[in-house]
Amino acid sequence: MRVILDCNIIISAGLNAGICRDLIDEVLLKHQIFLSQKIIAEYDRVIKRFELNLAATKIFSETIPIILEVAKTIEPLESSFNLIDRDDEIYLATALAAKVDVIITGNRKHFPFDEYKGVKILSPREFLTWVNTP
Repeated sequence: MRVILDCNIIISAGLNAGICRDLIDEVLLKHQIFLSQKIIAEYDRVIKRFELNLAATKIFSETIPIILEVAKTIEPLESSFNLIDRDDEIYLATALAAKVDVIITGNRKHFPFDEYKGVKILSPREFLTWVNTP
């Protein structure tokens, strides 16, 4: 499956053991991740806020290089979708350009729809349930 991981998934995985770490393992092993330079820049910018959290820094330093190595980077056209959080615009633009199946986000409220032009918007738990349901 073709996926995009919202930055909040990476942050949650760095701060807490649990579903977001499980999700990243699942995605790295079984799915194709797509990024854009603006998504990578947001990952970098937001992760820097947690530099004093040693546990999170360890997870970030182990996980981000793997994600960057396996992900396919594309550059979407500039688009506006009038999302609640303007920083989420790049995720949807990248998703449409890459023709991904799903954006996985911990902030579903930032996307006022469950699906947009064939791109599902799912929480980590919803995604794991969806891909593991026979």
